[in-house]
Amino acid sequence: MDDQVAERIRLFEQVRAVPYATDGAHDAESLMVIGRGDCLAKADFLLRGFLLLGYPARRVRWLYLLPEQPAEVHQLVSRQDAHSAVEVLLAEVWVLVDATHDPALAGAGLTVASWDGWTDTLPAYPPLDEIWRPGDGPEPVPNGGRPGPDPAGPGYRVAFNRWLRSVRGAPAR
Repeated sequence: MDDQVAERIRLFEQVRAVPYATDGAHDAESLMVIGRGDCLAKADFLLRGFLLLGYPARRVRWLYLLPEQPAEVHQLVSRQDAHSAVEVLLAEVWVLVDATHDPALAGAGLTVASWDGWTDTLPAYPPLDEIWRPGDGPEPVPNGGRPGPDPAGPGYRVAFNRWLRSVRGAPAR
């Protein structure tokens, strides 16, 4: 493995290792300070890392269904939400790199990607439709932009983060 591939994989693994949580950071600046973050923060940090390494990179988004756990998910009006990840340009090919879920979450059935430094990772959440890229028009909006309660409302978010901590064996807060 050459040094550039090893450098890309190290960046990916560093970001993936940060605990995933929706009650943590929402941007790259806060991610390492807070020590946990959502897909927005992890994608932002990964994007900036690729750019610092000299690779063209872009944020991508898509709609997906929230996981079946915790039980509170079934109280939501809709399980639809939007996910963020990164594409990096390698050898003139855009490659999907999704470092959202940390390894401790594999036991809960969440997709924890691995990366060879060259090809697409598995997405943390399977897309319901096409992947949005910059220049494609408006970014995807859950539930077709219809007004209504936040599909990932505060009660659900509290329960979801409690569930994530329990999966990791951390005490509930």
